[in-house]
Amino acid sequence: MGHEGALLEVRQVGKSFPGVQALAGVDLAVRAGEVHALVGQNGAGKSTLVRCITGVHAPDAGEIVFAGEPIRSWSPKHAADLGIAVVHQRTRLLPSLSVAENVHLGHLPTRGGLLVDRRAAHRRTRDLLARFGLDVDPTTPVSRLSMPERQEVAIARALFRDARMLVLDEPTAALDAEQASRLFALVRNLTREGVAVLYVSHYLEEIFDLADRITVLRDGRLVSTQPTSTLTETEVVTLMAGHRPVVRGAAGAGAGTARDADALLELEAVSTAVLRELTLAVAPGEIVGVTGVVGAGGHELARVLYGLTRPGAGRMCLDGEPYTPRGPRQAIRSGVFLVPEDPAQEGLVPVMSVAGNISLVDLKGIRRGGVLDLRRERRAAEDFRRRLRIATPSVATPVRSLSGGNQQKVLLAKALTAGARLLVLEEPTQGVDVHAKEEIHGIVRSVAEEGTAVIAVSTDIRDLLEFVDRIVAFRRGRVVADVPSGLTSYAEILDLTVGSAEAVAS
Repeated sequence: MGHEGALLEVRQVGKSFPGVQALAGVDLAVRAGEVHALVGQNGAGKSTLVRCITGVHAPDAGEIVFAGEPIRSWSPKHAADLGIAVVHQRTRLLPSLSVAENVHLGHLPTRGGLLVDRRAAHRRTRDLLARFGLDVDPTTPVSRLSMPERQEVAIARALFRDARMLVLDEPTAALDAEQASRLFALVRNLTREGVAVLYVSHYLEEIFDLADRITVLRDGRLVSTQPTSTLTETEVVTLMAGHRPVVRGAAGAGAGTARDADALLELEAVSTAVLRELTLAVAPGEIVGVTGVVGAGGHELARVLYGLTRPGAGRMCLDGEPYTPRGPRQAIRSGVFLVPEDPAQEGLVPVMSVAGNISLVDLKGIRRGGVLDLRRERRAAEDFRRRLRIATPSVATPVRSLSGGNQQKVLLAKALTAGARLLVLEEPTQGVDVHAKEEIHGIVRSVAEEGTAVIAVSTDIRDLLEFVDRIVAFRRGRVVADVPSGLTSYAEILDLTVGSAEAVAS
């Protein structure tokens, strides 16, 4: 790989975490004034590589060179001081401060060394924004800005600090087509000024519109770096997946949807700020895998079903009756239970015991004479401990002491205690080892065999294909595939979710 004229050089970088080789011998070179795209499916190593480049992680092997000098100190501040800036999908701005205050944060101009010179700050910010064609009032509080305007402010802050390379991490995940076009114009302006842009995205159509070169990672290893002009979208998907997708007619939207009188859940033309006229049906005992890139719509569907987001249009029915939950409590009463992506933060009470967490949704069931019967609570928890193989010294152990996989199992026990008729799982095997994955797959299958409908939302296509009956693939809020899992493949679904024009059109 030629590194001539590179501003950033990543040389044989490796990085591992307990049980995971996240990066192995990765090379990357980004030149001043180019847009270099970094692509790869979930788990390919993109995020780890970005964290190494921006100083969050120190590599275990290899070296990173910036502007001809090897990086020896690892911290985000040091990376920023060198001229490496990152703009995340969710911008890290202070909403209560103005645009100018965010741009100058830590570097506000003063008069006489004491008083902040706000007029100078506003003037500098206005000049910087105008230089790149950005129309944002420097005096406006960030809380009043739209998402694309916030991204522009984050980029302006990086440029104010003399960033020579900008890392854009999934920058269009929350933008519509017009907003994304505005961002692309800004990126092109930056490269004309000599700024290097490392562009991390799943959306191939925008990469082919914007990038000069593309680097593909797969399973923590470099697969290829090529000029965009020498590749097609299908070829990139092939590099990402490791084999060429075979697009079948059956993969069209709606091909596998169970729309009949026996459906437990029926959604018709449901729309939110993210979802676009979603029509879907799930039968009792069916396991439906929902996938797509971050922000494509899968997690929005979970929020809708659990009453955390209310649809702006469309109709939802549960067991033939209108279903309009106003919050999680009402959803649980209706028989819908969500196991969230991060159980320790959202689904469990970390300081409470395993038994206490499981019983929280059915305190009436362990009362005797109006008093909680702790012996009954323990017996019920012990039953789930054996049934779900929860690895814990005791059901009295605080749930925060358990591994991620076992916390997932406690939440599944909680769902079964609640009498869930529809179980919604977000990233059910994220961060767990192979053995725990297999156990969770088995638990989900056994729950479905008892008649519970299951929706598993995950960005890990390969994992879903191991245990679901059907795959529903989202792209930008719309269903682009609904097909029995046995009639599709990882490469085919990947091709559809990242937006290959040929596949989506077929």
